[in-house]
Amino acid sequence: ISPYAKPSHISHTVYEFASLLKLVETRYQLPALTARDREANDLLDVFNFNQQPLPPLVLQERQCP
Repeated sequence: ISPYAKPSHISHTVYEFASLLKLVETRYQLPALTARDREANDLLDVFNFNQQPLPPLVLQERQCP
């Protein structure tokens, strides 16, 4: 999903749609747009932006029976 996802990491944090917005706001030090994203969890526990980016996962095309 992301080249900066932590390998083999399973998050037990509860997220919601506003968590994506909260991630951007937190990462780029932007103010919250609404109370909903201000209170949301920010997804930062599943990314490591300091790691070497992971290579893309290329799936092979297959035929359905």
